[in-house]
Amino acid sequence: MNILFVYPNVTRAVSPQLGICMLAAVAHQQGHRCDLYDLTTIPRRKWVSAFRAKLESFDPDLLAVSCRSNEWSFVEELFHSVNVDNRLKVFGGAHVTVAPEEAIRIADVVVIGEGEDTFAELLERVAGGDDTTNISGCWVKRGDRIFKNEMRNLISDIDKLPFPYWKIFDDIHSYDSYAKRHFEGAKVVGTFENSRGCPYACSYCTNDYVRTLYKGKGKWRREKSPERIVQEVRLFRDEYGLDGVYWIDEVLLTGTSRLEEFRDLYVSEIGVPFCFMERPENMTDRKVEIIKQAGAKMVAVGIESGDENIRNNLLNRRHSQKTVISAFQTAKKYGISTHAFTMIGFPGETKDSILETYELLKKAQPETVQTTIFYPLKGTKLLEEVVSKELFDPNTPMPNNYYDVSHLNFTESKKRELLRDQYLLSFYNSKLMNFFVRANFSHTFFRIFALSFRVCRALRKWGFLPTIRAIRRRIA
Repeated sequence: MNILFVYPNVTRAVSPQLGICMLAAVAHQQGHRCDLYDLTTIPRRKWVSAFRAKLESFDPDLLAVSCRSNEWSFVEELFHSVNVDNRLKVFGGAHVTVAPEEAIRIADVVVIGEGEDTFAELLERVAGGDDTTNISGCWVKRGDRIFKNEMRNLISDIDKLPFPYWKIFDDIHSYDSYAKRHFEGAKVVGTFENSRGCPYACSYCTNDYVRTLYKGKGKWRREKSPERIVQEVRLFRDEYGLDGVYWIDEVLLTGTSRLEEFRDLYVSEIGVPFCFMERPENMTDRKVEIIKQAGAKMVAVGIESGDENIRNNLLNRRHSQKTVISAFQTAKKYGISTHAFTMIGFPGETKDSILETYELLKKAQPETVQTTIFYPLKGTKLLEEVVSKELFDPNTPMPNNYYDVSHLNFTESKKRELLRDQYLLSFYNSKLMNFFVRANFSHTFFRIFALSFRVCRALRKWGFLPTIRAIRRRIA
């Protein structure tokens, strides 16, 4: 079969999608011909026409769509704009898992949860002309009837998964990975997973809901062996070269003995610096020391809110201010740069809450900060809360990003304040920004300020500013 994978990268996420690489590996193993429709490098005005052109040139038998929540509105628009009724449409991904009833309106098959084994069985049955209505782990539509099958067991040994088929992405070098900024002069940064199954239950995250779907279906938290991890990274390096690694795991710092084993093998076989994400409470002195020895260059840590009541009771992130500050201090102690995730726009949040986040950032001193505006995702406990308090209409279309505006039922003045506060946190170490925010300037001003800041930073990074200064001196 010809299988066309669809990557609706609306927000231009800047790394190849590992999930697509895994499913493409499954299809490739079975001898199917695979191609990719990738929005990353296509101008917005050409998205639909490029899709039509790809359908005509590749002529797929099956369309495999991997979809995150902020991409769903585009996927709906795309499939309503282009007639694909003569092709089998298979949808999967984070949004589809929590909202299969939405996806099945467009799709013929909806894969829920981990997709490798389910997709493999589906392809075998389709290729053999067999019945597909009773495959575990998916919903299947036949005419007006929908077959809602039970969840498939979790993949117990993730070492046995196929190696990602990175070739599905035409030119891996063209992806300016999020992590590249942390590796000076890097041309290729590879994205890899070390484990599956976040052990935490943050109320704003869909992870906890997905875990309930798998109750009784196997062990939730699973880790690859250091041997398998190193083998995977080595294969990528040998094919594309490798200047840095980005681990996409929600949690990397687990047992000390496993970390030591990983460190020893990774240093001897790979020796490439890497970035990772971590919880504050896991950033202990010994674990950070080990991960630094392994090659850690940057860690992204979730602060979310500086208001302990919000963080502990509303978000279910139960760690103290002291723990948060200690995590950043420990990273700095071992020469690991830090990036902080923060979020604003929660129900019950006050101006003082946001200022507490600002003060916590001043104490933690991350090098960079990413501040998003809260949106209640399907399947989360916080969605239930804001709907029950009539703060949110569950039929509100999902935004393409989490930066532009709050979608809760706040006043317009409150929404404008959130935009200003977003910039305050993102540029927390700028005294000028702090003055302007407190002076109550309009959000338009802050957009211009932030854009100018980023342009200047980019020019300085790329070496243009010294060149411009030299030209000005020559003219003078």
